[in-house]
Amino acid sequence: MIRISPPWKGPQAEDIWALYYFLLYKTLPFAPENYLPIDRRGAYYYPDGDRTKKKRYPTAHKKFKLTKTSQDILSKAKVPAPNTLEELIELVSPQLHQYLYQNHTVQREKLRELLTTETDGKTIQAKKLAFSAKSALSKLLLTQIFNYDSFSRQNLFPQLVQMMGVEVCPYCNRSFTTTVRTRNREYHRQNQVDHYRSKSKFPWFALTLPNLIPACGNCNQKKGDDEQYVLYPYQEEFGEQYQFHTTPISSTAYLMGQMVKPDEFEVTIERVGPSTDPDYDQRVQTSIEKFGLDVLYRESHNAYVCAIFEQRYIFNNAYLDSLIDSFPGLFKSREEARQLLYMKRYDAEGLGAAPLAKLTHDIDEEISRLYMDKKP
Repeated sequence: MIRISPPWKGPQAEDIWALYYFLLYKTLPFAPENYLPIDRRGAYYYPDGDRTKKKRYPTAHKKFKLTKTSQDILSKAKVPAPNTLEELIELVSPQLHQYLYQNHTVQREKLRELLTTETDGKTIQAKKLAFSAKSALSKLLLTQIFNYDSFSRQNLFPQLVQMMGVEVCPYCNRSFTTTVRTRNREYHRQNQVDHYRSKSKFPWFALTLPNLIPACGNCNQKKGDDEQYVLYPYQEEFGEQYQFHTTPISSTAYLMGQMVKPDEFEVTIERVGPSTDPDYDQRVQTSIEKFGLDVLYRESHNAYVCAIFEQRYIFNNAYLDSLIDSFPGLFKSREEARQLLYMKRYDAEGLGAAPLAKLTHDIDEEISRLYMDKKP
């Protein structure tokens, strides 16, 4: 797993927030002043989430109305229908109601916190954002309030996903998760959006921006929604603590750059150094098991690993040094020159730029240790 930069803090942060709040405006049933940004004239949004457009200041509140799905849920549970949004929230989760309301008034800072907070375990615990809800009625929060289906069906939702800038699945680091705009101005997505905290167990986080993680469909399906949590990609990664490593089984020829059969060596994921955080280690193991990373990398990428050894054997340090000398100013180090050979960035900051960058980084480090490389 790799860490991805929180897009709401990056260079496009203001544009991302503008579009996000517009999508919320089209989805949330709360009064706009309870969650939209505010200036001296009041709560506002940008039409289509475009900051080049003139601000709009909504004055009309959305009238509370139960959807057909909500009516069916209430009817099945044999519960009288609530008349207001507040009554519905109190009916489903008194804890959530107590958090959001004071004297029958929405606490703006609480609602905004719910929509913008990071959803890692420590933050949820510190801010006490785990609420109990009546199981038979909890779906009402998704159908009536935090309606992700409605949120994600909007035409501009793919643009938000694109602006988040996640190009490679952070869970497996194997698949592209690109969103592109076609010539006819439609969006083509090669991803799904995972809810780190599942909608079923944490429906109040269904629209929370830091809870949305673009990922490949395979990982999104495998992750599930049980109580075993994987690493939170906006904060955590395998990094230097867990690395890919090769182990010979019946041949060491691959170490000299020769192609060997897949069953002659294996790729494993190993902890480097002693454990200092059991909770982190548990999330790593859960990530490996849920996404099948040990099997995928052991069975699917042996030929790729052999190619890395072959490139390092053929294009050795002497070759790279001559390349650097031939093009002064083009490369700052052997590592930069080697990236040209691998045709991808594999440094710590570039792991999200191409599939298998983490594997490339770790195997390259392993080879350097075998060769006892010294930087020029």
